[in-house]
Amino acid sequence: MYLFRVELSTEREKVFAENNASMLVLFVLSVLSVIAFILFGIDKRRAIRQRWRIPERTLLAISFFGGAGGLLGMLLFHHKTRKWKFRILVPLFAVLDLTVIAFLLWASAYYSAGETAAAVLQSDGVVSVEESSTAWMFDGPSEDRLLIFYPGAKVEETAYAPLLRKLAEKEMDVCLVKMPLHLAFFGMNRADKILEQYPRSHFYIGGHSLGGAMAAYYAAAHENTFDGIILLAAYPVKEMTTDTLLIYGSEDGILNMDRVGNAEALISGRYREYIIDGGNHAQFGDYGEQRGDGAGRIDAQRQQELTVQEIGRFLNEQ
Repeated sequence: MYLFRVELSTEREKVFAENNASMLVLFVLSVLSVIAFILFGIDKRRAIRQRWRIPERTLLAISFFGGAGGLLGMLLFHHKTRKWKFRILVPLFAVLDLTVIAFLLWASAYYSAGETAAAVLQSDGVVSVEESSTAWMFDGPSEDRLLIFYPGAKVEETAYAPLLRKLAEKEMDVCLVKMPLHLAFFGMNRADKILEQYPRSHFYIGGHSLGGAMAAYYAAAHENTFDGIILLAAYPVKEMTTDTLLIYGSEDGILNMDRVGNAEALISGRYREYIIDGGNHAQFGDYGEQRGDGAGRIDAQRQQELTVQEIGRFLNEQ
């Protein structure tokens, strides 16, 4: 089920601030909506008493950001209902206002990382784990390979730490990218900074679900940059020449299988598809059950181990 993230640790204040900026915007819109409602009431009272009026441009301006309150004020106080500007613009502002509020409320609820994920975010003698404002870096024994990984939609990025740490221990360094509002759609180009910050001889990009689709979209526009694309329960969205590995579980209830069926036709490079028998959509990460997903017949640890093994085969065949 969806959970609201309300806990804040000192070392992650910057991350919390970015991913919860939507709540500040929501608060501001709500306050402005209340102000708009009050101003319509005040202006109506002044009109009745024939006193100094609030300029119409002020009422329209506040309604732009607080359209719901402005519309409620118009209707409740029967104010400005005959003015065409108000009859058209204020309802339009209200629709936009409520749409933004609804989206922010939807985006503020996401799947939180579990205890297993939290336990592997510490450095040891094999993998160094570093956090920045935009990513988590899992620096393992590899000296020349780096995977840029985009998390799935509405999933806390650290939920993928168990899988990516296993990958860093055996095959390649991994940079787990943090996404605005936990949606890779809004941070598709964040790989730009990673490529500059962590120079390597061989770069790969990939991700899970929506994150994988956005990674593939980015890779299609930067084909000379990457040696390969690794998609977990995701699919390419444009034609590409880059070698591509697609992994998904046999019990996945979320992945669009029609898109998966068309994937190979979009790849002119080497294409490899691997189905994890008994795996599902959510067990690539540690964030619990996902609505609409099938029940896994193997546990998350086994699914992640098989994923790392298959990625290793993909790399060794290049």
